[in-house]
Amino acid sequence: MIFSRFFAPSHTSQNPEKRLEAIQNLSPEKPTDKTILHELAFNDANADVSLAALSKLNTFVLWLKMSQSAQHAKVKKIAERTVEAALMGQGDVNINANEKASFLRESANGELIQTVLVNDASLLADKSLVMTLLHKVDKPTFTQTIFLQHADNALQQAILATIEDSSVLQKLEKKCRDNAIHGAIVAKLQLLKAQAEKPVELMRRVTLCLSKYQALVDKSDVEDIDKRQVKLLGEYNDLMLDASILSAEDKTAIDAKFARINEKVIRHLSRIRPEWEAQKAAKEKAEIEALCKQHLSHATTQVNWLYGERLCEATLADVAVVNESVRALEVSADHMASLGGSAKLLDEVRAGIAALNNSLEAFSMQQQYGQKLLICLSQVESLAEESRQQAAGTPIEPAKSAQDAKEKGETEQTTDVSKAASTDATESASSEDKAVQDQDFKDKNVSQKAPESIEAEFKALSEKYHNLRNELISVPSALNKRWHAASRVFSQKKQAKKTEVDHALRQCRKQISVVDNLIAQGKYRAAITKFEKLSASFESMPENVKKQLAKRFEKTAEDIAHLEGWQDYIATPRKPALVEEAQALAASPVEDIKERGEAIRYLRQQWLSLGAGSDDDTQQSAFDAALELAFQPCREHYAALDAEREKALKARQALIDQVAAIDLSQDEAVLAKVFDRTVKQWHECGQVEKRDYESLKQRWNKTISPLQTKVNQWHGMNKKAKQELVAQASALSAQEDIASATETAQQLQHNWKSIGHAGKRDESRLWREFRLANDALFGRLKEQRKAQSSAFDETLNTLFTQLNAIDSESDESTIASSIQDIETQAKDLPGAMRAKLDKKITVIQKQQQTRAQQRHVRKVQQRAQSVISVLSESLRAGDFTSISDDDADLLGKRWKSALSKPTPVQQSRHWLTVALEAATDIPSPQSDSSMRTNVQLTMMTAKLEKGESLSPAQLLEDWIAHGKVDDQETHLLERVVNVLDNNPEVVA
Repeated sequence: MIFSRFFAPSHTSQNPEKRLEAIQNLSPEKPTDKTILHELAFNDANADVSLAALSKLNTFVLWLKMSQSAQHAKVKKIAERTVEAALMGQGDVNINANEKASFLRESANGELIQTVLVNDASLLADKSLVMTLLHKVDKPTFTQTIFLQHADNALQQAILATIEDSSVLQKLEKKCRDNAIHGAIVAKLQLLKAQAEKPVELMRRVTLCLSKYQALVDKSDVEDIDKRQVKLLGEYNDLMLDASILSAEDKTAIDAKFARINEKVIRHLSRIRPEWEAQKAAKEKAEIEALCKQHLSHATTQVNWLYGERLCEATLADVAVVNESVRALEVSADHMASLGGSAKLLDEVRAGIAALNNSLEAFSMQQQYGQKLLICLSQVESLAEESRQQAAGTPIEPAKSAQDAKEKGETEQTTDVSKAASTDATESASSEDKAVQDQDFKDKNVSQKAPESIEAEFKALSEKYHNLRNELISVPSALNKRWHAASRVFSQKKQAKKTEVDHALRQCRKQISVVDNLIAQGKYRAAITKFEKLSASFESMPENVKKQLAKRFEKTAEDIAHLEGWQDYIATPRKPALVEEAQALAASPVEDIKERGEAIRYLRQQWLSLGAGSDDDTQQSAFDAALELAFQPCREHYAALDAEREKALKARQALIDQVAAIDLSQDEAVLAKVFDRTVKQWHECGQVEKRDYESLKQRWNKTISPLQTKVNQWHGMNKKAKQELVAQASALSAQEDIASATETAQQLQHNWKSIGHAGKRDESRLWREFRLANDALFGRLKEQRKAQSSAFDETLNTLFTQLNAIDSESDESTIASSIQDIETQAKDLPGAMRAKLDKKITVIQKQQQTRAQQRHVRKVQQRAQSVISVLSESLRAGDFTSISDDDADLLGKRWKSALSKPTPVQQSRHWLTVALEAATDIPSPQSDSSMRTNVQLTMMTAKLEKGESLSPAQLLEDWIAHGKVDDQETHLLERVVNVLDNNPEVVA
């Protein structure tokens, strides 16, 4: 212990060198030495000692601790460098993966993490560590670097899941080359976009819902408002389930808006509900009154149907249905009475109910009368059928007709109903039915009745039918129709007899008149022929008709007897004359085929009217030969017509075949042209025989029909489209905005051109209407433009007057303000006028710029002269206080300050003079050529190396800063004055 006081350990020595030597001898393996090394590393005041101790211990933890807590900058810097080297796997300090990860996660700064993570690929295998470090660094650029250059697919997916910035994702999308990752980026962008739009969409939907809710205050139907309110409140509540995605401000605003609107709706409902309920009650009363009227009408119709259509064959079900309609009417009437309906209408309904009930109660008896009426009608119909067959000359069928069988079935059906209604009525109806059947059976086995007997029977049955009909409240229309049909047989038979007699009488009188007229016209042969036919007709007439015509017939017969004796006498001289006429006609040229035919026909009629003579054969042959010769040109003409018809027939057949081969799948416009062309060709083909034309026409119509249908459909669509364009064009003329309407009209005209033909009937009419509508619109536009042009001309003249009135001597701001006002007024002018005005403005502005430049040049020259004056006087005298106020104003602040405050400068006045001459390209004296070269090199070097360039104004300012000009420097002053004389802009 005593020696320890005298011999202290070397590591505790005050000398740092000894402590360093002591550290060499200490071992970190020994606990005591290790403690000493720790003490020296962290507590020694000498940086080298601390570093030596740390190097001896050489553990990452201690280096890390020292890098964080060292007081000495050198120690701290070396410790940080050592830690970084260890993390990078460099140096002799060992660190395991867990220590490295723990350090990076807990202690490392952002820059160190970036360096290590980029250079140590093994760290990238720990996806959790990488994600933690990226979050700690929190730099998007670094994250992008790791994502694009170092991360595998799994790490990229993990990084991608943490990125919520769309701009970062967009950058990654552009640079990413992996298809799967690129798709994930795109999906994430779409998801972020959807999430960003979701609050906006929710706000839009909520706003729309509240707008609909608020719109309820404009409605007056309470029932509709209640339904809509429930629906909208449900919709609002559903939307607000996602309110968490909204900002607090938006949610508060929505809640306040909903509360305000909801209160309005509630107040609105409370205000209109009493009136609505009163209107509802009135409406209900009106509806029940209308329902009563409807039920009354229906019940009346049902009862009328029962009487009118089911009187004889109605079943219990039919009666029950009608009864139900009356009961429904009674219920409606009671309901109307409970609601306080119209008393007048109620009385009418109840009176109708009483009448309908009476009709139903009387229906059973009315049905019995109806059945008896049906039996009587059947007998009349049988009698009518017998009369009809008798008139036609056919034997009576032994079996009953289908009508009889139907009537028997109907009678059996009505018998069933009668049993249900009344047993006595059923027995009576059955007995009568049996009697009728027995009578029919007897009639079948007897010979055909005489017409007079049938007439008598019909008269008796007719009387019976009318008696039964008078017992009925209403006779069914079907029975009336059957009665009229049956009775019409007898009336028609009677009328036919009368008509036949009248016709025969008229025909005979007419024939007598014809014979008399022929005699009067000298057509004796025709009269004799007609009389022969008349005699046969007259003999076949009934005696009563003969008596009416006997006198006229006997007179005509006497006339004919006289004519027969004169016939040969008349014909003898006339026939040779007709032969000569026929020969003359044959020899004459043909001018009109129709007239030649009529002439031949006339001669033939004349010849036939003369009858046969003694030399009839010779004259007949000559006459026939002459007419044949006269008809020869007609025959040739008709043969040519036949050839043309044959040619037209073949042309039409070929055209039909051509139409049949048309491809209907072509464009409609092409088909329309083909259709028009073929129809035109059909009409130009020429005439054919009538018998051939009918069949051709049918074939043509059948063949052309598909094409015509398609073309007509196309025309119809085009017509409809053009009608719409016409309507739109007509509507444009009423628009106030003519410019917009004109643009629309031009578009409509373009659309019109793109639409096909609308058909011959409609195309011209539609175009005329469309053109008139456009003409009206463009007429308005023309008038408007004319009025605008006048206004624009007036405005332009005014503005030109204002431009001409601008004072060229005014200051720039005044002129610019005036021009700006004029340009503002001219903004609505058309382009051409505006260009003309702009041209004038440009001339004025150029003149103003020229004058401004001239003023500037004068001012610069004046300033240069002032500087020269001051340099010549004040600098020589060394007195700057004698500068006049005028010179001071001309010099300006910069040069006045430079002259009044001389300062020392680095370069000599001589050097500055040469430099000023070099900068302004003024030649220097030959004696200064070497200096000028050096000056130029110096200035060039400064510009290249430092980017500095001395301007002539700076050089002059430094030249003036030297102060008073000595007598030895007078020549330098003269050279500077020369520079300023040649370059006054130096002092600008």
